[in-house]
Amino acid sequence: MPHFDELFLTQIRNRTEATWRDYQPLTFEQFLAQDTMSCIWHKGTTWLGLSDGEIDSIEKQWSVRFPPDYRLFLKILHCLDKPITIATYDSDTRKIIPCDSPFLPNWKKDSESIKNTYQQLIDDLTYDVLQNNVWKPGWGRKPITKYGLKQQLEALIERAPKLIPIYGHRFLLAEPHECGNPILSLHHSDIIIYAPDLYHFFCKDFAELLEFDAQKLHAINIEGDQLSQKRRKEYKTIPFWGELL
Repeated sequence: MPHFDELFLTQIRNRTEATWRDYQPLTFEQFLAQDTMSCIWHKGTTWLGLSDGEIDSIEKQWSVRFPPDYRLFLKILHCLDKPITIATYDSDTRKIIPCDSPFLPNWKKDSESIKNTYQQLIDDLTYDVLQNNVWKPGWGRKPITKYGLKQQLEALIERAPKLIPIYGHRFLLAEPHECGNPILSLHHSDIIIYAPDLYHFFCKDFAELLEFDAQKLHAINIEGDQLSQKRRKEYKTIPFWGELL
């Protein structure tokens, strides 16, 4: 199977940009009537890769060191220059309506959104600690006050391996500084290994871009699940986050 390398990422960029160059978007009504596309792309969409200097600056801004495979992804793909259109529910009209949304975070322009993503992660964990009595043995002695709980939890998160928001509520483990770190899916204090590495994550969530046939995608997803299961004991040893698996 392919690897998450320069050839793989370059092929994705070239193939998708060639498709989008002459792309005729579906109307929203046509989009809702079919079940093969998860979003509407816009004609002329291109990828906005980053230079090494730009990546260095972003790492410094966020006090994080990107693993080599994610850094390669940022250089070749990173994000799109146009939003995608998705379907969302409008509670006021009680109708499904179109909504423009970024496909992937733009590390150069989406600072506020990325900051909110990190803060939401802390807020969700704090809620479960304060309201649902979540406290793991490895977190040390449990404080008796809500203020103490909040302070200790924030200190634990600060010392824990960094997480990199990559898509929705899914985060790439930034440490150790090597290729093949897992992608974690976080919902409050519930964490699962969503994919064992960026390659399997990309195949799982962005199959539409890869244009693999169903049999090939099925084989890749099975391989990813087997790798996650094989490494489960290793994942459980990840400081702080591993105890929530």
